[in-house]
Amino acid sequence: MKALNHNLLSGVAAIAVLTVAQPALAQSADNEVSGGGNDGEIVVTARFKEETLQDVPQAISAFDERTLLKSAARDLTDLAPTTPNVSIQPVATFSNSAAIYIRGLGAQGIESTEESPVGVSIDGVYVTRPVATMLDTFDMERVEVLRGPQGTSFGKNSLAGGIATYSKNPSGNFGVEAMATAGNYGRLDARVAVDVPLIRDQLALRVVAGQESLGGYFRNRVNGQSIGGQDRFSVRGTLLFTPSESLSVNIKGWWLNDRSSAPGGDAAPDSTKLLAIVFGFQEPNDGAFTIGRDFPANHDTDQYGLIGTINAKMGAVNLTSITGYIKTDDFNDSDFDQSEKFFFPTFRVQSHRQFSQELRLATDFSEMDGMMSRVNLVLGGYYMKQSFEMSQAFPTLPVLLAPSLQFGSQDFVTQDNTAKALFAQGIFGLTDKLNITLGVRQSWEDKSYFRDPTGTLLSPAFFNTRSVVKSLEFMENLANTNFSAGKAFKDSYSRNRATFKAGIDYKINPDLMVYAGWSQGYKGGGYGARSASMVTAGPTADNTSELFEAGMKGDFLDGKLRLNLTGFVTKFKELEFGVFIPNPAVASGQETAQLNVGAATTKGIEFEASFKATDNLRLNANIGYLDSEYTDFCTDLNGPSASTTVPTSACGSVTKLVNGTYLVDEDYTHLKLVRAPKWTAQVGGEYTVPLGEAGDLTARVSMLYRSTWYSTVLNDVAGKTGNFALVDGSLGWESADGRFRAMIWGKNLTNKTWVSALTPTAQFFIQRFYGPPRTFGMTVGAKF
Repeated sequence: MKALNHNLLSGVAAIAVLTVAQPALAQSADNEVSGGGNDGEIVVTARFKEETLQDVPQAISAFDERTLLKSAARDLTDLAPTTPNVSIQPVATFSNSAAIYIRGLGAQGIESTEESPVGVSIDGVYVTRPVATMLDTFDMERVEVLRGPQGTSFGKNSLAGGIATYSKNPSGNFGVEAMATAGNYGRLDARVAVDVPLIRDQLALRVVAGQESLGGYFRNRVNGQSIGGQDRFSVRGTLLFTPSESLSVNIKGWWLNDRSSAPGGDAAPDSTKLLAIVFGFQEPNDGAFTIGRDFPANHDTDQYGLIGTINAKMGAVNLTSITGYIKTDDFNDSDFDQSEKFFFPTFRVQSHRQFSQELRLATDFSEMDGMMSRVNLVLGGYYMKQSFEMSQAFPTLPVLLAPSLQFGSQDFVTQDNTAKALFAQGIFGLTDKLNITLGVRQSWEDKSYFRDPTGTLLSPAFFNTRSVVKSLEFMENLANTNFSAGKAFKDSYSRNRATFKAGIDYKINPDLMVYAGWSQGYKGGGYGARSASMVTAGPTADNTSELFEAGMKGDFLDGKLRLNLTGFVTKFKELEFGVFIPNPAVASGQETAQLNVGAATTKGIEFEASFKATDNLRLNANIGYLDSEYTDFCTDLNGPSASTTVPTSACGSVTKLVNGTYLVDEDYTHLKLVRAPKWTAQVGGEYTVPLGEAGDLTARVSMLYRSTWYSTVLNDVAGKTGNFALVDGSLGWESADGRFRAMIWGKNLTNKTWVSALTPTAQFFIQRFYGPPRTFGMTVGAKF
């Protein structure tokens, strides 16, 4: 497959070379900024209408194609440094999945029974599953990062924020874009986009293909091979039909084929864990990027997607229909103990499907006179159906706890989720300068959950091949049998909730706006994908958020200086986390409990500035301050414990389990929120040297600082990181006509070693992961 992908890209690249003699039909990069805008302004649609970034009265950052190229962005992780109070990293054990935190709240799980507090959308379709959300930024028209809860204007509700991505559409002219990158650690990326007009001014096609390859940052001390490499191929096609000025039909389809290996990590030293007690293993002191792995670690993902968007103008009303279908299949091997001991390997097979439909009616009264010309109304409905099945096989369980069995084991979980909503939003211009925004959303959600922790025993024990793993169909049939025998359990719920939004903004002058707003968000309660009983399975209560925000956006010094300032307070209730806890009553000796841990409040200030000091020198800075704390955190994080008498809890409840042990709630309000540094800051600059007809030469440098933060709910010391700076830089050339470019770039230039994630796994071991070391390379691109 890899050879086929490379051959395909080579063929498309050859087409690009043959078109050198063709006229330059593509627009220059300066005119390709997010669909328009004056002087390179980015146009966004965060409020269901096209408006410049500076006209949106809420905290939002946006990146257009040119911005992404400047920063040598490869995926969503490259957006976080320039966005205050935002953290985006790969999920520790799944490199193609994004762990996104906004203003101190997010998620780093990969279970489809759970939803992230931060939503991700692709061309208007909300992605309900965390896997395969680490989106490639090539051929993106723009990316919008919305900070704060999104209730009335972001597809499905989002508790803490959202990231909306929009791919480029056909231009209507013939054109080819090609980009290639070569770097250290075996990085080799190639991407090609081809625009083909089929019927002049009516039907056009755009096809995009990309191959991403990386050898991996880590070396396996067992065999000397690289670990954590990437092998990802994707293709996307967009068909745009515009039979008239009042009607457009846009159909996008894509296929992602990911055959990467699991990210590298090691076992953090801990003499109290079974990895040390039973196997006598301690991680050697041979550097962060030398690790041991004795088990296959292949992460295979296939994803298919189809999105249909219809826009119809009907006088003063615009109709928008967005239909989306996404199917994702995974088969992953993982060496969970992160050592060369055959202790805790796993196989994981799962299939996920989602269908969504959104309909919106938006008014356009711009041709009217008086106050009505300043009214913008949106009415809409949303429907989403999600279903998935997942089975996990353990080659060493339960043989580690009962050696006489000589079997491995495999379990099963499935869930269906249906979400419906009606929403409305109104923007009312009381005067030419003063606007009021009101929004409401009524949501209904149903979930059906089926968990079989018993599953089946697998033979032989200590197997290391996928051929032993049972299919999803087999495991679902077995789960039904086990349910009849009382060894599996089911549950479901139906809930509804209304969320509201209100805001006011005032234009002091055409270049300065002040605003204030209040909004609500929520995330439906979830179930535990790996729970052992209904006691720890959930469902959890709905998570809710309430945001109070005020700010200003201004351009000064004839547009040379831009200053944006935001202050906010967000109150979260019924926060939900999946937590590993010991449980001697189950075969693995531990389980993941899905828990509502309580409430939290985050307060902060966000400052964004850019300054065009001269025609050739540009400076920028963003600073985020975050004061976050749990106001209520009462739960059991230690697992079941025995007691001769019924214990008591000082803050919560006591739950008696079937084996006579107890879960006792304790107060943990002293803990810090995960990935919530008090300070984040980035400063940078770029200087351009005009070369006349030879183009421009631009040097760029940036420095990112984050203060101390924790990567685990329990604030494990081994997961404490931060309080350091990362430096990136580049030197780029662009031709005078914008058709050709080349850039030498480097990231983490000081080669800082830092812990990016930590996953304590009950009494077994602690998985520790690191951020990328120093990387560098060269990117070249051309447009014809």
